[in-house]
Amino acid sequence: MKDELKNLHNPETSDTSYDHVLKYTGIFGGVQGLKMLVSAARVKLTAYLLGGWGMGLITAYNSVSEFLNNASNMGIPLNATRKTSELFEEGTEEEIEHQVMVIRTWVLWSAMLSVLICLFFSPLISYFYFDHNWQRWPAVMLTSLVAVTGIIAEGECAILKGLRQVKKVAFIETIIALGTLLCTIPLYYMLGIRGIIVSLIACGFLSAAVHFSFSLRMVPYRVKPLSGQTFTEGLPLIKVGIPYVLAGVANSCLQMAIPAIILAHHTMAELGHYNAGWALMFGYAGLVFLALESDYFPRLSSVSNDKGRMNDTINQQIDVCSLILSPLLILLVVFMPYVLQLLFEDEFMVVTSMATLAVFYPFLRCMSLPIGYSVLAKGHSIAYLVLEVVYDVSFGLLIWWCYNSFGLVGAGIALSVGALYDVIIYFLYCHFRYGFVFRRSTLLFCLGQLTCLIVAVEYCYLVSPSVSEKYLAGGIAFLISFALSVSRLVHRSSCMKYLLRKLRR
Repeated sequence: MKDELKNLHNPETSDTSYDHVLKYTGIFGGVQGLKMLVSAARVKLTAYLLGGWGMGLITAYNSVSEFLNNASNMGIPLNATRKTSELFEEGTEEEIEHQVMVIRTWVLWSAMLSVLICLFFSPLISYFYFDHNWQRWPAVMLTSLVAVTGIIAEGECAILKGLRQVKKVAFIETIIALGTLLCTIPLYYMLGIRGIIVSLIACGFLSAAVHFSFSLRMVPYRVKPLSGQTFTEGLPLIKVGIPYVLAGVANSCLQMAIPAIILAHHTMAELGHYNAGWALMFGYAGLVFLALESDYFPRLSSVSNDKGRMNDTINQQIDVCSLILSPLLILLVVFMPYVLQLLFEDEFMVVTSMATLAVFYPFLRCMSLPIGYSVLAKGHSIAYLVLEVVYDVSFGLLIWWCYNSFGLVGAGIALSVGALYDVIIYFLYCHFRYGFVFRRSTLLFCLGQLTCLIVAVEYCYLVSPSVSEKYLAGGIAFLISFALSVSRLVHRSSCMKYLLRKLRR
């Protein structure tokens, strides 16, 4: 255990080059790709075994557990990553071990808090989610176990991220993805609808166990839940984290409000359709977003006091995210009906319009998230809270109006417009407060990729061309997008330059 902690600083964990960013974004993209394949199999089997109603019920329970997590974690995972990342740069082994002990103790307290919150709110949640039925509160109460295991797993993962154990985090994600499939489908098959909550709990325990199996090799598990000194030492984490908690609560309220908005005038099956479209967009976005939290945020936190390096780090990450994701999004637009047929049952084909119009959501998030993480890296929690609450309220109103006016098509429009708002608001804030600017080459590259994506959506959905015209226009847009990405790699990646020199010989 001590040997792993002693060998933290090595060329792998200290590298911040463009190739490093590309490498780990690619690694996590591959992990997310595997997760998508596993998720596709899981969703396909879930839709077959439980139908749209069961998918909607899963969405409801996940919303509840997410609310409990965000309401009780006190921002500890985020601040734990930031604090351990700072100690990674300049702290000793003893300081790291002590800080991890403080973090784990506060994680334990926050997990117990989630149980109390669930006990208090479960009758109310049961009433609003299950046709004004107060009697479903015991099932809602069981979601507290999902929240407890989730909070503990997030705490251990935050420690690994802060100590730059990126490969371990990637491997953990892979194990959990495969384990989740093996946990859920047999339970759905044997128990039907009753297996939903059981499977969520089983997956939560699996996640916590896998994280512990790696983090305990780095730092042995120690907590001091009755120590006044530990309580005092952890207070700075909590003081900074309270606005993050409130922002998380606001986001969870939004995630809980969306099902309520849909269920107010529509059925649980329609909620399942919305969730399918959302999951598809979020799954594609995860190809690059997983790397932001696991590799990018710790690197950004370590240079947050250097304006020039911070600006370079943000532009670098936007570059890599856009060049990887853009060509894939165009392929998704072109083959959207086939993707939906592959992932879901025939009843989910109604999601085609929503998913196509929402395709700008992951692309724009490639820009807003790297910029937005600078607020977190700086530790400006009040500013983050204000920005997130304003976004949540705006998006909640937007999706309420769009869904009630245009149905699933309106939901797709709302997702893309909301993401555009996020880019604008975070850019303006970070530009005026931190001096962030887009590099000219980064901005032109993103605009070029956005143009290709607009062409694909227009000719594959809005214009409604013949099949041959659709594939011709989509194919041209993909080739141009792919060429832009390869060109960017050639100019920025030393590995690509080396490979080209070898090929020319």
